[in-house]
Amino acid sequence: MKTYHIWYALLALVLLGCSSSEDGSTTGTDDELGTGVPADYALLTSNNGNLSSVQLNANRLMVTHNPNNGPFGTIPEPSIFYLEDTRFSYFNRHPDCSGEIASYNFTTDITERVTVFADLLDCQLVVKAVARSSDSFFIAYETPGPLPSDRNFYIRAIDIASSAHVDVPLTEEPLQLDFSGNRLFILTLDPDISSKKNALVAMDSETKELLHEVNLDLEVQKIKKDPDGNIVVSYPSLHLVISSTTMGVLSTVRYTEGTEPKFGFSERNFFDSSGNLYYQRPESTGEYPSIPAVYEFGSNTAILYFYENFLSEQQREFEFELGDTSMVSYDSGNNLILIGYRKSGSEGLGGLLRIKPAPDAQFVDNTDLEGIPFAVFIR
Repeated sequence: MKTYHIWYALLALVLLGCSSSEDGSTTGTDDELGTGVPADYALLTSNNGNLSSVQLNANRLMVTHNPNNGPFGTIPEPSIFYLEDTRFSYFNRHPDCSGEIASYNFTTDITERVTVFADLLDCQLVVKAVARSSDSFFIAYETPGPLPSDRNFYIRAIDIASSAHVDVPLTEEPLQLDFSGNRLFILTLDPDISSKKNALVAMDSETKELLHEVNLDLEVQKIKKDPDGNIVVSYPSLHLVISSTTMGVLSTVRYTEGTEPKFGFSERNFFDSSGNLYYQRPESTGEYPSIPAVYEFGSNTAILYFYENFLSEQQREFEFELGDTSMVSYDSGNNLILIGYRKSGSEGLGGLLRIKPAPDAQFVDNTDLEGIPFAVFIR
């Protein structure tokens, strides 16, 4: 396995605030917006520790509830999951210490599921992350060693059709997985206290061979595949884009203090086809714990959507009871940003805002929901 070292270059980042309508509540006219194109939103919502699906029909001007919520059903909300454009994959543990990894396709409404760890039944086994390819599931996990300080780390690769699996041992703790091309990418942490570091490891999905390792500085927050299939590595103060084929660094952007986009803090985010990343940006001094934001990788610019710029105080405080941002996505067919939020006055309830993007950020509509938006899949 080849090993590479990273040296950081210094580049600047510009942060822009968004513009808004004059009174913060303009919905736009038919001539300005048109009716757009029909879109189906399969919206996962969280309520009382469960995830369920809500089906919404939309165009550029309106959203309506579809009484047919589809066959997704209701599942316990998983802490280990993997989001793609059309699929939601997740792991849940069984009472006997085995588990299940499943994947739901929101385009075909087909669920694929495999029982895992029935061969081990180790209640001390800890699942760290999951991912999937077109035909395989991947699970990063650890088991205890003979001494309390010893831990064993593995990637379990599972053929979805046959349920056959292969365990690939790792020397470092796996933190996160992503899949691109024919490779599984593993963010790891060296457990040796004296030499703590992160690394990005590439594994061939066919041969299960560990191909390359890129050594990274500590404090990596997240890895994510971009629309070109390359891997974005997020830090609090910078990000890298690493080629998924050569493992070379394609670009390095270091932020000046106070201009950090903070997309590495977002648990769930979404890339559009142009390379713009939609995410929740934490705010330590604002009115809300987090706000919607878009990072444009082409220009290395973050656009921040402060609620005060496109919603009136009456809307924020009383009409929508806006508490915090729960997800951000994008309807490309209608050129609208989708903002999921939790309500402040009603536990377990939320809503979906739609706005026109900058430079003419403008409120379009709101849909109240009996659940907090978790993720949306657009058809």
